[in-house]
Amino acid sequence: MKPHLLFFLPLLLTVPACSPAIAPRTGDTTPAGKFGWSVHGTLWNFGWGHFEGGAGEDESVSTGGADIYPETETFPWFWSAGFSVYDVGLRYGVTRWFELGASLGFQRLGGEARFALLDEDNRDPVSLAFGAGGYYSAIGNGPWGRAGFDLSMRLGSVAPLFNLYVSHGAAYNTAYRDLPGDDDCPEEAPWQPCGQLVGVFSNETRLTAALGVAFSLGKEGEQQVLSFGLVPHVVLHSYGQERALGGRAEDLRHDAGLHIVLGGQGPGW
Repeated sequence: MKPHLLFFLPLLLTVPACSPAIAPRTGDTTPAGKFGWSVHGTLWNFGWGHFEGGAGEDESVSTGGADIYPETETFPWFWSAGFSVYDVGLRYGVTRWFELGASLGFQRLGGEARFALLDEDNRDPVSLAFGAGGYYSAIGNGPWGRAGFDLSMRLGSVAPLFNLYVSHGAAYNTAYRDLPGDDDCPEEAPWQPCGQLVGVFSNETRLTAALGVAFSLGKEGEQQVLSFGLVPHVVLHSYGQERALGGRAEDLRHDAGLHIVLGGQGPGW
């Protein structure tokens, strides 16, 4: 990894924990017979959801809450917390049009296959790849998967990019429920949100997009890519709510979210 990209690693290791389904990347696959790498970290996250009211009234709430895990969980939750903020991947170009990769991070461990449908190195107008992968989810102790497309177009040393994926698997969301009275707002911690912290497991099907830009760094043939993107998602379907801490699990629903992700990959283009 080049020294100018090492500068970003301390930043990626100090941000709050969160777990996007994808990270912004170009539509380029790794050249045949070569290895590639990627590192991504989440700079900021926010979620929207609601508490379902018994009388049919819903209470909107932020679901980007604190990552406080159940005391009954051990290694999976430690792993989830430790690897939720960043993702490290290694890829290998099997052929010009096909690569295999593995990644650790964003609360998951697994592998992925990508197929180049269009390649600007082949004089196509854009680079477009289809990717699909299967992972082990630390928070759900079970399978998690995604499939979608990566699209980018080179404009000199800059490339706008767009990624679109559908994912399915375990998710963990937290929110603060406002309680009557002042007892839920501790005076000794004025910076702490008021309310009862509620945590819920669920299985979510998400549609996630990444809108970003990539910058090519380095000499011709040795380029690496620095990428930045906004990564919004919407929950298409969720089921199997299970209370992790506080409140009733069936009350809390996560609806949508947004991540800001910074990363790098090599080789570039």
